[in-house]
Amino acid sequence: MGRSGFDQRFPARTSQIAKALGRNVRRLRKAKGWTQDELAAKVRIEQTAVSLIENARSNPTLQTLEAIAACLEVRLVDLFETRVTK
Repeated sequence: MGRSGFDQRFPARTSQIAKALGRNVRRLRKAKGWTQDELAAKVRIEQTAVSLIENARSNPTLQTLEAIAACLEVRLVDLFETRVTK
């Protein structure tokens, strides 16, 4: 049986946005000196959820992303930055 049109247009692969999100969450978390457990507790999610986000293996909700941004004291859009900034 052939693949659906949706599957052909959106193949299962890790997007660049998900990778950028993961890199930024990890970088910002480490800049605060926090472990994944500590960020998870502040956001009220499981540590495994933080790990999945940081490894671009999760599709977090907007509510979760807003909470992460607030805890890390950045704008939501900053979590998706793809350029390396100092």
